[in-house]
Amino acid sequence: MKRSIPWLAILLISVSTFNCKNENSERAVQLDNIGLIRGEIKLCGGMEFGVVNFSASCNSDSREPFNLGISLLHSFEYEEAEKSFAKAIDADPDCVMAYWGVAMSNFHALWNQQGTKHLEKGSKILEIAQSLPKTDRGTGLFECDTRFL
Repeated sequence: MKRSIPWLAILLISVSTFNCKNENSERAVQLDNIGLIRGEIKLCGGMEFGVVNFSASCNSDSREPFNLGISLLHSFEYEEAEKSFAKAIDADPDCVMAYWGVAMSNFHALWNQQGTKHLEKGSKILEIAQSLPKTDRGTGLFECDTRFL
């Protein structure tokens, strides 16, 4: 009986690893289909944003691009912000707040946006984010009325 325990443990670890890889690859396909803006972040005037240190519940590799994305978002640099949030997602695919950042980068409340493409993209990215593990902070992001999305 003792010999079967290590094999059972190996089997369980293998199955859970396979499921995790499947979820990550499925999410990567979903993100590719959304068409996240990616590439080199172009900053006009350097990094003169002040200090941003938003303590999202994400891994340490995602914090720098996430904080830059917040700065760019609040500077109305929406495309560059989306690139930065995409980098944060690449660094931590479970960083719910980075998905929120992408959605916010596509909704420009101060301007009259034409069509619904931006709302569709934001809605799709939030659907992916809703499937991620939630932290206490991340849970509140989805408690809103989505009838207009």
